[in-house]
Amino acid sequence: MIASMEGGGSERQTLLLLRHLSRERFAPELFVLRRGGSLFDQIPGDVPVHVFDDLMPKFRIGWPGRIHRAQVAAVARLLRDRHIDVVYDRTFHMTLIAGPAAEVVGVPRVSTIVSPPSYAVPLNAGRFLAFKRRQLAKSYARAAAVIAVSRPAAADARKYYGLRARGIVSIPNPVDSAELDSVVASTVAPSREAGFTVVCVGRMTQEKGHQALIESLATLRESFPDFPLPKVWMIGDGPLRSQLQEVTERLQLTESIDFIGHVPQPASWIAAADALVLPSYFEGFPNVMLEAMALGTPVIARAIDVVRSLGRVADNREDRGKDYVATFRTVGELARKIRRLRLDPSGTRSRMVAARNLARRAHAIDAIVPMIEASIIGVLRYPLPGKDLNE
Repeated sequence: MIASMEGGGSERQTLLLLRHLSRERFAPELFVLRRGGSLFDQIPGDVPVHVFDDLMPKFRIGWPGRIHRAQVAAVARLLRDRHIDVVYDRTFHMTLIAGPAAEVVGVPRVSTIVSPPSYAVPLNAGRFLAFKRRQLAKSYARAAAVIAVSRPAAADARKYYGLRARGIVSIPNPVDSAELDSVVASTVAPSREAGFTVVCVGRMTQEKGHQALIESLATLRESFPDFPLPKVWMIGDGPLRSQLQEVTERLQLTESIDFIGHVPQPASWIAAADALVLPSYFEGFPNVMLEAMALGTPVIARAIDVVRSLGRVADNREDRGKDYVATFRTVGELARKIRRLRLDPSGTRSRMVAARNLARRAHAIDAIVPMIEASIIGVLRYPLPGKDLNE
C-alpha cells in the first residue's frame, strides 16, 4: 500500500520491492489512492493494481473523516475479496488506512517508517495532528512488524510514538545498481558546458533545503570573487519551485543554476555531475545519496543523523568509520566544501571508490530484499507451502 506512484523515494522503493520479491513465495498486489504518476507504467505486469479513486464515487461533501472511512472500508473489502495474507504499508499516510482495515479483517500487517516522524508528521499530516499521532501510535503498536529505514528514524519513532525499544527493526533501503548502470549506459549524458557541475535531486519542499544550496553559491561569489561558480542542476519539482527561482534571480545566479524539472530516472545526471549535494534538513533514508555513492559520484550532505549513520551498515572492519560523505552544517561550510572539492578532486577519489563498493555490496538487492521478505514471512500465522517458516 502506498498513496501513489509519483517519482519520490518511497514510491521508487515500492516499485523496487514489487519487482524483486521472490515469486516463489509471494504474489504481490498493489493498492494506491490515485492512478497515475511517473512510475505507474513501470509496475510489473504480474502485479494486480487496485486504485481507490476507481473503486469509490466522488463525494460532493467531504466532512471530516468521511473519505478516510471510505478508504479504510475499501481496503478491508479488498483484503477479504482477494484473500490477502499480509499487508505491507509504506508511509504514515497509508498506515492510517492500513491499520484499522487490517485489524477489522484480522490480517497481519508489516508497517514501514520512512522518515523521522517528529519532523515528517507535523509537516505533512495536515489537520487534526494530535488525533493522527495517537492513531499512528496505536497502528504501529498493533502491527505484526514495524520496519524503519534507518536507525535514526527508528529511534525517533520510538520516542515520538512511545513504542517499545525492541518494537522496530531497522532495514536500510536497497539500491538497484544494475538498473542505474543500464540507465547511464542507455541515456545520452547531460551537456557539460560548465567545467564543474553540481546536481541536487529532490522534491522542492521546505525540508529539502534547496535554498541553502542557492545561497552557498552567493557566498562563494562574495568570499572568493575569482573562483568560478559551478553549474548547478536542480532536478525536481514541487510547491517551492517558483520561490526558489525568484531567489535565484534576486541573487543574480540564473547563469549558474538550471531548473531542470522532474526527471523520471536521474541516474545519468548524477553520474555526469562532479558532486551531488543533499541539503535536506531531515531524511528517513536518502535514496539519492545512496544512488550517488553507487555511481561513484562524490556527495556533500547536511550533517543529519541518517547521513552520519549510513556507513554503519558496513559489517567488515575495513569499512567501519570511513568518511564516505563530506558533511556541512551552515551555508558557508557548504560553500567551502564545494570549493574544496573543485580545487582538489583527487582527494575524494579513494573515498568514492570505497563508497561505491559499500553501496553496491551492503545495499545490494540480494542483500536487503531478503531481510524484508523475512519480516513479511515472519508475521504469517502459517508456513508457506513447501517452506520452513524459520528458513
